[in-house]
Amino acid sequence: MFRLKEVVVTLDEFEAMRLVDMDGLYQDKAADKMRVSRQTLGRIVESARRKVAKALVAGMAIKLEGGNIEMENGEMRSFLCSACKNGWGIPYGTGRPEKCPKCGSLDFRRHPNERGFGRGFRGGRGSGSGKCRRLAIAGGKS
Repeated sequence: MFRLKEVVVTLDEFEAMRLVDMDGLYQDKAADKMRVSRQTLGRIVESARRKVAKALVAGMAIKLEGGNIEMENGEMRSFLCSACKNGWGIPYGTGRPEKCPKCGSLDFRRHPNERGFGRGFRGGRGSGSGKCRRLAIAGGKS
């Protein structure tokens, strides 16, 4: 199987490009949103643009990685245990629980009221139904 070479774009670079290039914000406003100086934002955008241009020209894959994600309004994901019927919630972005906190069963699923936003149902991945509010910048104030 053929595998593309990758260019790694950090989440702060991605967010800076989104704010400036897609949303059309001036750099000073984008810098305020990201809680960095305008000069720092300029360096981040320049680095991101260089990496994206390299990927486009050289036919490389763009890989997003690094950084912390802050989820909107502290919303929770709900789970339901099939063994004991216990329901519980955990914040988005904390990973999948290992077991039911009440009975320890591994037989649990997302609560039926929250299902349907992945893998081909209701638009699948990237359909704009995510919960991410903003990206927290590593080294910046959160």
